[in-house]
Amino acid sequence: MAETAVAAPRAPVRPPRRRYLVDRRFQLKYALVMAGAGLAVAVVFGLWLHQAHAQVTALLAPDAETRLLVERSDRLLFGAFALIAVLLAAALALLGVVITHRVAGPVFVMAHYLSLLAQGRFPRMRTLRRSDELKELFRTFLDSVEALKQREARHAAVLEDAVARMRAAAERAPELAPAAEALAAAARERRAALAVDDPEPTPLAVSAPHRGADPS
Repeated sequence: MAETAVAAPRAPVRPPRRRYLVDRRFQLKYALVMAGAGLAVAVVFGLWLHQAHAQVTALLAPDAETRLLVERSDRLLFGAFALIAVLLAAALALLGVVITHRVAGPVFVMAHYLSLLAQGRFPRMRTLRRSDELKELFRTFLDSVEALKQREARHAAVLEDAVARMRAAAERAPELAPAAEALAAAARERRAALAVDDPEPTPLAVSAPHRGADPS
């Protein structure tokens, strides 16, 4: 009895999680700078406000009971102001992460593509998010990679044509066989590089360049 193979159900593909800290060192550096600047401004403003409040309190010369009420309200005011300063610093830090993410994201994608090119592979052409910066630079980068890929395809076609001609002439000139095999190996290597796709997802948003038909 022939065995019937049951195909296992494929697990659903989950979309990649959004990473806000793409370049942790770069983004945290500028987030801390923005938070520190906001906190410094809040401290300077708080000191000026405290000095003005102390001068007004001294001029009024209130009695002991009123002074206790003023001191109590001062403590409450100081606590509220400190909380506002901390929240302002946190908000600026978060804003710094979001803003730098729009720059670090495209740089991360281009670095990923360059690492694939260094390995002899061509990346799958994706796009940036709409909120990302460096769109023109990224578009130029994509066009350059696509042009390089098309040039490799043309070179592979030329090599394959040369190999076919050399093999056809191998009966009359056997010494061409080693050279033909070397060129065939080079053509296969180029075709393999063109066929390998980038399996890792990268962010999306500027429309990718149109691919031309590979010459056969």
